[in-house]
Amino acid sequence: MLIRSLNARAGHSTVPIRVMTIHHFLAPIAIAAALLISPVDVAAQPISTKGADKAMLIQKDYEALTGRWQLVRSIVDGTPVPETEVAQTVLITDHDEFRFPADARVGTAPLGKFTIDPTTKPKQVDSTALSGPGKGEVTKGIYEIIDANNKRACWGKPGGPRPTDFTSAPGSGRTLQYWRLISKQLGK
Repeated sequence: MLIRSLNARAGHSTVPIRVMTIHHFLAPIAIAAALLISPVDVAAQPISTKGADKAMLIQKDYEALTGRWQLVRSIVDGTPVPETEVAQTVLITDHDEFRFPADARVGTAPLGKFTIDPTTKPKQVDSTALSGPGKGEVTKGIYEIIDANNKRACWGKPGGPRPTDFTSAPGSGRTLQYWRLISKQLGK
C-alpha cells in the first residue's frame, strides 16, 4: 500500500511511503505466540538429522564411548554406592558391546549390547543383558559424553521407563553413574 504526501498539491515532490497492513504486522507475532504457548516437551526430543548424519553421530559417539572406564561415582535409588565398591568397578565398552570384569562390584550385567541415539536430547541408550540373571532384559537410559575422558549415564529399572534427567532420587529406582576413561585399550 502506498500513500502520497499531502504536500503533493502544493508543488512539493511526492514521496511514496510503504505502509505495513495490520495482518503483515500481526502474523509473525501470532506465530511466535503459538510457539511459546504450545505444549512442547523438550525432553527426549529428536534433533533434526538426516539418515547419513544420524549414522555419523552414532559412530562418533560409539568411538568416544569405546574403552576401559572406571566408575568414579554412583547413586542407586537415591543412595550413594560405597567408595570401596565404586573403586572396584571397571566397565569395558567396544562400540555396541559392554562387559564388566569378574571382580566388578557395580554392574548391570556381566555382558551385554547397547544401542544409542545421539539425536535426542538427552541422548538415549538401551542396554540388553546377554548373560546373568537378567539375561534378555532391556534397561533404558540416557547418557552424556562430558568430555573425552568423562561420561555419565542414568538408568531406569530393567523393563521400566527411561529417565528424563540425570538424577537418582530415593524411590525412583534410577541408577546414576559417572565414569572416567582409564584407557582406549580394551584389555581383558
